Amino acid sequence: MATSTQTDQSKTDDYGIERAHADDPGPVDKVREKSPFVDRIMRMLGRYGEQGGNQFAAGITYFSVLAIFPLFMLAVAGAATVLATRPDLMQQVQDQISNSVSGELGDTLNELLETAIAQRGAMYGIGGLTTLWSGLGWMNNLRIGISAMWDKDPNETQGNFFTQKLSDLLGLTGLLVALIVAFGVTAAGSSGLTQKVFEWVGIESFPGMDAVLVLAGIVVGLVANFLVFWWMIAFLPRTDVPTKSGLKGAAIGAVAFEAIKQLSTVIMSSASGNPAGAVFGPVIVLMVVMYLIWRVVLYVSAWTATTEESMELAEPPVPEPAVIRVRNEVKSGPSTGVTLGAGAALGAAAAGVAALLRRK
Repeated sequence: MATSTQTDQSKTDDYGIERAHADDPGPVDKVREKSPFVDRIMRMLGRYGEQGGNQFAAGITYFSVLAIFPLFMLAVAGAATVLATRPDLMQQVQDQISNSVSGELGDTLNELLETAIAQRGAMYGIGGLTTLWSGLGWMNNLRIGISAMWDKDPNETQGNFFTQKLSDLLGLTGLLVALIVAFGVTAAGSSGLTQKVFEWVGIESFPGMDAVLVLAGIVVGLVANFLVFWWMIAFLPRTDVPTKSGLKGAAIGAVAFEAIKQLSTVIMSSASGNPAGAVFGPVIVLMVVMYLIWRVVLYVSAWTATTEESMELAEPPVPEPAVIRVRNEVKSGPSTGVTLGAGAALGAAAAGVAALLRRK
């Protein structure tokens, strides 16, 4: 029977090594083989951990919180511009402040309002520059983090520095609009705006109206969240994202995002009940909520990047070039040639002595 040097593919492992017996899988591997859902979760966690998801989430949180304060300055400058052109509205705001806050604190707030109106140009300049710097850092870290979940380096993409920064600026604008819409929808639903909409259309009350209002607010919030996550998952990573995987990831992210928003409203309402919480609570809650949001974004990106269709489109990693090192060894003592020569001489001498003894 002729022998063959070809490997048996049924006995070849993932590394191309032919084994007589397959390795016994561990308990985790056995569970992954039986449950595709557990296998998907493990692949997502593996990708998230390998690419440093926690570090990316912390960096994105830092720049996102840092960008909020200059954005608030721009918002104040915009409101000051409107009040400067509307003296009647300015008077109404000052009267409202005086009626709500009595004493020296009310006078101080009115003076701050007048100062903001007078210095709105400087606020535009300082707020615009700091927003541009921190916002571009925010978007750059977010894009790098999401691309890392796809095992991609965004710095390897084509385009010069200015085109990449312009892309980040457009992405920052879209992200801000999407987040404002998403949080605005949740705030509107919790503030009773949905009930006012029913009243505007002539529906004052009906059985189960409260449940319908809550459900309508959640559904509208989920739709807004879905659009936010679809935009981040599909367009931020510097790679092609399969549509099916992107839609599933956006749906998962929308549910998790809505849960975080509802939790943040509960925490904020409870924190504002005491003086310490009213002072430090908003900043702490903001940092925690931002960190949770970006972790969800990166987890969902890792989940989307490890689906079957995404793995099929992924390019295999290029092996590192082989390095051949020549090692020169220096041994002490006589070399091999000297040793052989000495042995041959000793053998010849012994043979000569033996021949002389035979003649005698």
